[in-house]
Amino acid sequence: MYRPGRNKWEAECIVCKACTYDVCVSSKGAGDLKAHMDTDKHRKAVQGESLSAKLTDFFVRPGKTEDAVNAAEGAFAFHTVKHHNSYRSMDCTSALLKKAFPDSDTAKKFSSARTKTEAIVNGVIAPHSIDVAHEALKEIQYCGVSTDGSNHGAVKIFPIIIQYFDWKRGGMQTKLIEVKDTPNETAETIAQYLIETLAKNNLSEKCIAFTGDNCNTNFGGIRRDEGGKNVFANLKRLLQKNTLIGVGCPAHILNNCVHHGADTIDIDLENIMFKIYQYFHIYTVRTESLKEYCDFVDIEYRRMLSHSKTRWLSLFPGIERMIQMFPALKAFFLSQQKPPIVIKKFFENEFSEIYLWHMHSLMSAFHTHIQDMEKEKNSIMEVKKIMNSIHTILLERKSNNFMSLKVKGLLAQKRSDGLGKEYDQFCADVQGLYSTCLEYLEKWMTPMEEFSTFTWMDLSEPPEWNDVEACIKFLGEKGVVIDDVKCFDQVTNLKRFTERCNRDEEFSGLQVHQKWTKYFEKAKSIACYSELLKIAQFVFALSSHNANVERVFSLMQSQWTKERNQLSVESLKGILFVQYNLKDMSCKDFHAYLLSNRKLLGKISSTAKYRWADKEDEEEKQDEED
Repeated sequence: MYRPGRNKWEAECIVCKACTYDVCVSSKGAGDLKAHMDTDKHRKAVQGESLSAKLTDFFVRPGKTEDAVNAAEGAFAFHTVKHHNSYRSMDCTSALLKKAFPDSDTAKKFSSARTKTEAIVNGVIAPHSIDVAHEALKEIQYCGVSTDGSNHGAVKIFPIIIQYFDWKRGGMQTKLIEVKDTPNETAETIAQYLIETLAKNNLSEKCIAFTGDNCNTNFGGIRRDEGGKNVFANLKRLLQKNTLIGVGCPAHILNNCVHHGADTIDIDLENIMFKIYQYFHIYTVRTESLKEYCDFVDIEYRRMLSHSKTRWLSLFPGIERMIQMFPALKAFFLSQQKPPIVIKKFFENEFSEIYLWHMHSLMSAFHTHIQDMEKEKNSIMEVKKIMNSIHTILLERKSNNFMSLKVKGLLAQKRSDGLGKEYDQFCADVQGLYSTCLEYLEKWMTPMEEFSTFTWMDLSEPPEWNDVEACIKFLGEKGVVIDDVKCFDQVTNLKRFTERCNRDEEFSGLQVHQKWTKYFEKAKSIACYSELLKIAQFVFALSSHNANVERVFSLMQSQWTKERNQLSVESLKGILFVQYNLKDMSCKDFHAYLLSNRKLLGKISSTAKYRWADKEDEEEKQDEED
């Protein structure tokens, strides 16, 4: 029998004479304890005391103070990551707590500086966030996977997110299960990386869908070349699943739709926006001069915004800012002796402001729809509905040759100024803009048509059996067996539930996965929903967009700052696991969660959380094998 010694590297054998023999456990841990028990001194002590102890009961059960300290150290590690603090900030936290709370036994024993805090995050909390998902997935039949790449200098990082439906935990779930830098970004490398990650997490059989951007690397173009070398085709071959579903990110489609449309007009607004931003970005003198022009034309100065073609929501605010600053910008650049030629020509163009206003009008519709589409837990039905909505808007605008009253007013003034030819060109550009957007959108909406069979699942109306039956046939082709006899009776119950709940505005405003969660919660037994649950688990495993991966990139960039640019990928991985997988848990809630989980508290106090402990375990295993 052992108990803690003078420090965490020692253990005191309570069989031997107290306080006279401390066993060092810093080398092999349990192996050191076994070695001590084989010594003559210990054998004599056992005979003298006639004690018998089980080999596994190495330490006395920790008391409340030890639990409180471990919970505090775990909670502070979580707090550090949750609020984007540096691990270095923990170097003074221990001393500060002792000073601030001198009467607290917990504060007196708190000893978690940067190294220990990072070890708790990487070795305990981050792996636990994955273990929780693994435990939930034991009862879940299907999941979907998505990924994308982001550059950090010469490093290319690929996060992998899985999605599944667990009504017992609130409905649709998304979890980050891997973050890794890859040697290259070829389709073969990405596919192999996905396969290995799925296999490591025992998800290969459960995976039914892959979601990614609509680039050639992922899908091989609009035709989804299944025999090609894209990620989707490779996944099908490696998983041996011809039924694997590919979902091209619809937010990416809308973003590209706007870009294709903007390329048809007479002025390159995206390029102009970028050049103006660059002109003022790091030049204080130029900015101060622009402020003077703002005062002169009586408008409020606002910082210019940049735009990136890969940032879906940056075009609209960038155009809006240019409109707000247009009088001052025009006066400023036309007064310069040698302004950039492209910018000068833009402001000399009599129709430049009108083009800005018209693109602003179009982008307002796209911007709102993309924002709605990017909600974290949108289903494929909700996203398809949004796509149909923007398609209808474009059709109506084209058929009516729609221009806002502001644009029409400015156009009328230009026409009265004798610019009839330019007026006609602008009207032609408007039609060309709408036509190009529609052509692109309709082409890329085609792969999503197969999801029309799930429309009834939005529960906006009581489901009709014919629609459900078509869905069952579709799922049958994907290898999902639904008992239609049982399902018919369950749909009858679902109808009554939907008719009753749709009278409630609060229910109608819920996301689709939340409506289904409500239904399963209300159902009396699994016999009332067994087949419907299969359908729901399949459909809600389809990730409707790739925005969740983009959210991981945002979290990543907030960590890899100028001050923390040396953060290793392994440390970044632990931070991202905690921030993404435990995002719904507050620091206070996590502290309470730790106190209720003795196994997790044990891991926090154990040396196994450190990297060197893993290395020693590997070396010990290797020695045993040799």
